[in-house]
Amino acid sequence: MKVIIVGGGKVGELLCADFSNTFDEVTIIDTNERRVEKLVETYDIKGLVGNGANSDILLEADAANADMFISVTTSDEINMISCIAAKQIGAKYTIARIRNPEYSKTKEFIKQSLGIDLMVNPEYEAAKQIFYMLKYPTAIKVESFSNNKFNILEVIINENSILNGVSLIESKKYIDFPSLVCLVERKGDVFVPRGNYIFKVGDKVHITASNKNLKNFYKLLGNKENLEKKVTSSLIIGAGKIAHYLVEFLQKVSFYTKVIEIDKEKAISLSETFPEIDVIWADGSDRDTLIEEGIQTFDSCISLTGLDEENIIINLYAHKLGIKKTVAKVNRASLKQIAEDIGQYSYITPKEIVGNIIKKYTKSLQCSRFSDIESYYRIANSKAEVIEFKITSDNAKVIGTKLKDLAINDNMLIAFIIRNNKQIFPNGEDEIKVNDNVVVVSYGNKLEHIDDILARR
Repeated sequence: MKVIIVGGGKVGELLCADFSNTFDEVTIIDTNERRVEKLVETYDIKGLVGNGANSDILLEADAANADMFISVTTSDEINMISCIAAKQIGAKYTIARIRNPEYSKTKEFIKQSLGIDLMVNPEYEAAKQIFYMLKYPTAIKVESFSNNKFNILEVIINENSILNGVSLIESKKYIDFPSLVCLVERKGDVFVPRGNYIFKVGDKVHITASNKNLKNFYKLLGNKENLEKKVTSSLIIGAGKIAHYLVEFLQKVSFYTKVIEIDKEKAISLSETFPEIDVIWADGSDRDTLIEEGIQTFDSCISLTGLDEENIIINLYAHKLGIKKTVAKVNRASLKQIAEDIGQYSYITPKEIVGNIIKKYTKSLQCSRFSDIESYYRIANSKAEVIEFKITSDNAKVIGTKLKDLAINDNMLIAFIIRNNKQIFPNGEDEIKVNDNVVVVSYGNKLEHIDDILARR
């Protein structure tokens, strides 16, 4: 397959890294010559210097034969024009990054009228992820399936956890409800745990259970009273686009919300859009300001300024004050690792969220044999994948055979099956059936179809 990417910024580079290993031909288009040269040298792809909205440039890039055309420049308008032009030239599928809230409101109209197959809003998706993290405050990340009815949560084992020092087999004495530990990340190593795995402090554990039982799992992690208390208020530092969407989410569940923004125009704009919340024009990184605005009285602190370092420091301070849940926007990979090293595990990276959405879409187009991809996520610092397959044909090899009789690849497991809107944690006697949704966790394996979970003989 042939893919063309317009825009070599953070998202564009992430896509180049992903697609250079999965597509037959990848071409990057950007107006910055040095950026194009760097991406071409780093990822062994084709490059073209120019404006992706220019039809001559698109013809030179052979957009007419592109299976996938993706425009992720910093301009919504250029992204839309590029996709429209590429579609008219002959590109099969087009994807545009659209960040302006005004365009998002008319998303369906733009898609239907202009022929853009997928519109991705990184700030909206980041806000949605933060909202889920506030809903499950013990989790550092939340991945949702089947229209958000079922979840896989990433949690940290701490010193107070009942599970600390307990093997997976022995943990059944405490985890006495249907659940599955899907994946573990320990000091950079990722693996699917077996019965002899022992929970240790600092382990990042990915677990799935019903929403009700996930709350029971929280109690095993320590600090029971704090874990059982819901998050109902939030102090947001920074009034950018993510804050705009996040406030919308929080208003729907009656959160008490206060926003601090150093830029006067942004503060006024947010206040006019949401007159019912408190918007403070001040420096959210200033200690006196935070104290004066009552940071210690909030259940959560969300740092969304344009500086990664500032976001991490604000959340460290909030954590020291005993605030239950903190989330920081962190874009730089090097700082994400530093944040984790100092105990700040809850962060969001918009470019990775967008990358996941686009990769899910492209994988869905590639996977049409016996199953469709409903959801796709990268977890454990992008070292592992979680894929939700919709079983659409009875020709799949996995259908009709008991799971205990299937030769499933190593470092891969079936997390759960969704059947008739119910979550099933399968045992060896269970079978996969047509119309099931099957959620698979995979580390170090290439998954494009449900039958790819089987070891080759």
